Amino acid sequence: MDKVYYLDLQTLLDYLQGQSAILSTTVSVPSVRGTCQGLVFVKEGVVLESLVQGPGGALLASGGRAYALLSSRDQWQVRIQPDVEQVLRSLIRPALPEPEPKPGPGPRSGPAQAALPPAAPSSFSLTPVPRPLRPLDAQLLAGFSMRQRFVLRLVFTMVNGERSVEQIKAQLNLSPAVVEEALTTLRSLGVIS
Repeated sequence: MDKVYYLDLQTLLDYLQGQSAILSTTVSVPSVRGTCQGLVFVKEGVVLESLVQGPGGALLASGGRAYALLSSRDQWQVRIQPDVEQVLRSLIRPALPEPEPKPGPGPRSGPAQAALPPAAPSSFSLTPVPRPLRPLDAQLLAGFSMRQRFVLRLVFTMVNGERSVEQIKAQLNLSPAVVEEALTTLRSLGVIS
């Protein structure tokens, strides 16, 4: 359950001493139209990472730059999250530069694919390559939990009109069923084909 605190970031971090949590807030970035989301990942009272995401979920800033943008905020939504490192890894992995898969047959090398369970039959058989149709606006995600918003934004960032559903599943550190559910939800929201 998320809880809202009206404290500056440093006071909130002191208050959460020894706990692992994800802190989120809204933030305005001068060069970006719309409201952005700021995230601070805390493990046992230590800040692991700070991120600022744009209205469509794109990563705008991280590390010290993001922390500087967020440190003056005084309204925070806090979710106690024991597996904060896993959530952080799954969120930032698509933001890291990765070589695009080459078209055509051939296995994708790397341990991540071998560690994934076999994929369930795809409900996207008619559209094996989802395409973005419009931005994923924050208003569309208002009814979802923080974790669901993370997953939806994460999966949405992987939809580029070139990656197949199977490639998206292989590249994300999420179960194939979770990816399928996110794709179905994104499709029902009208943001992907």
